[in-house]
Amino acid sequence: MFKIPDINDFNRTFDDRVWTSVAATILERHEVRFSDLQRAEQGENIVFLVDQKFVLKIYTPQKNGYKRERRALEFAEGRTSIPIPSMVDEGEIAGYNYLITTRLPGEHMSRQRWLKLDSGVQIGLLTQLASGLKQLHKHDPKDYQFNWPQFFAIQVDSAVIKQVKQGGNPEWIRSMPAYLAENLPLIPSETIDAFQHGDVHFGNMQVIEKNGKLEISGLFDFADSLKGFHEYEFIAIGVLMTQGQGELQREFFRAYGYPDNEIDETLRRRMMTLTMLYEYSSLRRYAERLRPEAVTYSLEKLEREIWSFA
Repeated sequence: MFKIPDINDFNRTFDDRVWTSVAATILERHEVRFSDLQRAEQGENIVFLVDQKFVLKIYTPQKNGYKRERRALEFAEGRTSIPIPSMVDEGEIAGYNYLITTRLPGEHMSRQRWLKLDSGVQIGLLTQLASGLKQLHKHDPKDYQFNWPQFFAIQVDSAVIKQVKQGGNPEWIRSMPAYLAENLPLIPSETIDAFQHGDVHFGNMQVIEKNGKLEISGLFDFADSLKGFHEYEFIAIGVLMTQGQGELQREFFRAYGYPDNEIDETLRRRMMTLTMLYEYSSLRRYAERLRPEAVTYSLEKLEREIWSFA
């Protein structure tokens, strides 16, 4: 009989094979029969792919991802044209929360593949994404519990130290307080809260080819979901999918509904300000994705290079 790792040993045992036995036990508990059980690519949670039908996620005890994702899937169901997983079952084992959800069809879109796609195909996918997210954002999330003002204040207070920990350019660190003081007023203090996925990027999407056309077949991993100012949703898309691709960024904003005269330098400054306040922000990592020398750019030049639509 195997021993389930203590929650204090989660990180140390993260790669242990024992989790396969834990997953099999959970599936047996819920009478889910399977022939193939595969550990998915590593993230912060332990994820298993169950045949082609289900996904089992065992959540890290160090965050509240289980509650955020569970509430998010309940809220988002039927509220966007982009397919999302459905909850099948849930529970707790030895202090670990878990969810069993449906498995979406398709395959991951890597950045390497993305960069090789024809621009028309890229725009088609971004248009579908923008439309699906706008549908999600328009629904009133009053019953979705999340304190945006508190969350936003925490991100402001931790913005500089976060970049220090991420190895940010010393010039960025010196410039950030003045930059934030000047540009924080661009973020509306009074806004209509929008429910958001919170971490939209290639790793959380599936694509599939239908009738010779590539389309998004699924958006998943809602463990970072939240509600608040809707433009926060665009940060992961900008820095992890379309960074430095100004025309694609413009097409995304257009597809969401922004008129051309609002896709301007003010919007660019707002996007860069929110980039610094993003929960997982790493300016160094975003610069490295552009090109090696970008880690030496000034803050203003980095803004223009990442958000190059204006």
